[in-house]
Amino acid sequence: MNREKIIIIDGISYHGDRPGSCRKCCFWKNRKAGCVLGKENCYYLAGPPEGRSPCDRCCYRPCIGFCMKAVLGDREVRKDA
Repeated sequence: MNREKIIIIDGISYHGDRPGSCRKCCFWKNRKAGCVLGKENCYYLAGPPEGRSPCDRCCYRPCIGFCMKAVLGDREVRKDA
């Protein structure tokens, strides 16, 4: 049975052949632009990242059938209204 080595960095599973630093990866562009794939689409991810729900820390909870955050955008709620 061929078992693939998995390494865990900051709670995220990566394949064992991942470089020690993102700067040594072939998808790294430069210091200003960073990775062309983005952290969520890393080539070396062993599994889907355990991301947060868009509803986490939402000030419009509980939902009422549609997302108020998406409707109103990221605007600040005025308290004097």
